[in-house]
Amino acid sequence: MPRIIPVLDLDRLEQGPSELRTFLFDLRTAARDVGFFYLSGHGITQPEIDAVLGAARGFFALPETDKLAIEMVKSPQFRGYTRAGGELTKGKADWREQLDIGVERATISQRPGVPAWTRLQGPNQWPAALPDLKPALLAWQAKATDVAIRLLKAFALSLDQPEDAFDPIYHGEPN
Repeated sequence: MPRIIPVLDLDRLEQGPSELRTFLFDLRTAARDVGFFYLSGHGITQPEIDAVLGAARGFFALPETDKLAIEMVKSPQFRGYTRAGGELTKGKADWREQLDIGVERATISQRPGVPAWTRLQGPNQWPAALPDLKPALLAWQAKATDVAIRLLKAFALSLDQPEDAFDPIYHGEPN
């Protein structure tokens, strides 16, 4: 029997206790039995989606020299551009180009007693040739983070845990 990818409407979280219970059941079932799902009702509008896709297309359409100006190897936080074939997986070149960004936070000085992974915290690199990219991607990042947090709280509730059960994982300092 073919499986159907479930579509879950995140707006159902706000539609009263009965709808909340049904949504949480559907979320748990989709995650456990199918392994993934489509999410609607997340609050990100089509114009916002189009804007971030347009910003990404604008970046990848830049001349190679502009993209290489923010090459990942120039960032101790491993943020920036990687050209097609510039990354290996199991010894084989990945034939895709990418721009890695993260949450912009202050750099943590590395000294004895500070976990090594904290060096990943810091600024992103942004192309001088495309000044609108930073606000577009950071706005998208904030919207997507809000959706992820709402969904994470729903996962906690679907597992009969307090809504804030996963807060230590994503609040405050990175881990």
